[in-house]
Amino acid sequence: MANHGDLSPPADERSEQQPIPVIYTSRYGRTPEGTPISYQLYYKPLAPSATRRLVYEDGATKVLRLINMISPDQLEDDEYYRKFCLRVTEEGQRYGGKLVRTVVPRPDPSGAPVAGVGKVFLEYADLDSSTYSKAMLHWMWFRGKHVMALFYPEDKFANGDYDG
Repeated sequence: MANHGDLSPPADERSEQQPIPVIYTSRYGRTPEGTPISYQLYYKPLAPSATRRLVYEDGATKVLRLINMISPDQLEDDEYYRKFCLRVTEEGQRYGGKLVRTVVPRPDPSGAPVAGVGKVFLEYADLDSSTYSKAMLHWMWFRGKHVMALFYPEDKFANGDYDG
């Protein structure tokens, strides 16, 4: 194969990260000698600040309310409730990062009405975490249902008012 000169990518003074060479071998193209054609491509990783761009909405808070995730009758089983809370906490940490508290209101065994049953509340340490988490969790699938992530007023959450 003939050498066509230096095929390295041009230097970019704006970037601190160097491009990573990747060899791609075609399954379909072949040289006249019968060997596969290979291409050297360059992948330039995104800067860490470019991978997490946040779009702030009006009324954004540090608390998220997830609805359409679970039905009240599923929360009556203690083992299921424990596993559900653990899974929701893991998902909240994975997508948002700085999760402070998870609240999943349960139905009262006596049948008295409880505010917020069937909803999940996630409190984050800062607005960036909650905004990113909302973007990741909104319209995700959970057990065959689309979950809706909405911001919830911090003062109502702090007072334990989960109705709304």
